Amino acid sequence: MSANPTTLSGHDLNRLFTEACAAREADRCAEARDTFLLLLDYLPDAALLHAQLGLAHIGLGAYDRARDAFGRAVELAPADSGALFNLALCQKQTGDLDGAIASYGRLHARTPEDTDCLYNLAGCYRERGDTDRAITCYRAVLALDEHHLAAAATLAHLHHGRGEVDQAARWYHHLLARRPGDEAARYLLDALTGAHHDNAPESYVRGLFDSCAASFEQTLVTDLGYDNPAELHACLQRCPGHHQHYAHGLDLGCGTGLSGLPFAPQVDLLDGVDLSVNMLALARDKGCYATLHTDSISHHLRTTADTYDLFIATDVFIYIGDLRELFAAAAAAARPGALFCCSTERREAAGFELRATGRFAYSRDYLQDTAAAAGWRVLTVEPTGLRREGDTRIEGDLWVLRLDTIPVEAG
Repeated sequence: MSANPTTLSGHDLNRLFTEACAAREADRCAEARDTFLLLLDYLPDAALLHAQLGLAHIGLGAYDRARDAFGRAVELAPADSGALFNLALCQKQTGDLDGAIASYGRLHARTPEDTDCLYNLAGCYRERGDTDRAITCYRAVLALDEHHLAAAATLAHLHHGRGEVDQAARWYHHLLARRPGDEAARYLLDALTGAHHDNAPESYVRGLFDSCAASFEQTLVTDLGYDNPAELHACLQRCPGHHQHYAHGLDLGCGTGLSGLPFAPQVDLLDGVDLSVNMLALARDKGCYATLHTDSISHHLRTTADTYDLFIATDVFIYIGDLRELFAAAAAAARPGALFCCSTERREAAGFELRATGRFAYSRDYLQDTAAAAGWRVLTVEPTGLRREGDTRIEGDLWVLRLDTIPVEAG
């Protein structure tokens, strides 16, 4: 815009402001930003303009600039609760958790019954690792609004993670009383109370990984010491029956692509399949996959026209349960002599079980017999520590299987 601010009349300023607000609401945020900046040349201390500029920056994904704009709006109009709320949002988005907590705290003191403020404040405490304060805030949200199911779900999850069975069960029941069809809540309550499940609901798996995609690698690799893909690849290299090269591989439950990276140099075409759209978006950025499929593992294997000579499943079976269908479907989509590399969480008793964590664990006999029934023969199995949990590592196994020509019956 070429107009000189010194030549604008009051009528011009009002018109430009109206046009800029309309542009922002129509998602023409760059146009809105430029107009608000022009108006601020003329009215630099107009808190409303700084707040509107902040909204335009949010629309452009420029949260650092939005934070600065809302910060200035709050300086100029300290009573503007909307600007303070948006300042806190941007502080959290830019990694300033202490600043966000301070801003939400100011707003909560002013509007103690604002559940949005309390819920977001709880999220900041949770992200900072202050679980006690997060729980206190989520409880305060539910005291104000018992139908705030996002707070109830998170509260159940936090208690579940701390092993506080009674409290976790209380909030799962709270959820199910108000949302009886909540498969995730039912599944996790059953896991907590020892009920049997053959499989994890797809809706639970999809929701879990869609929600944690952004922080998944930080949590798994840095916080939990996870290196399962590299360990499984090394296990394959030590296996006497391994090949140096593969034509077409499939990464089952590929997630963010961590599992594909160590295997990709040996595979001409490596595809991935996963239920979570958000995880696949991150996998795409790894650059190691030819094609990514948004689908369940079994459905993709049953319906694909492709065939594969390498299958990878790192820390995936823990969200599946009964493996009979998966191994049979993989055998149907496999080339002669195909290899299957996978990891499992181990249990010493027979069969498989859903643990209180919501993950499945398998005995070695179950894995070997179930695979053999679909034609897969064990080439090697090695013990491993899958990830940290508290002060210990979860015991698991690394497997390399090969497809035989004639399936044998288990047992």
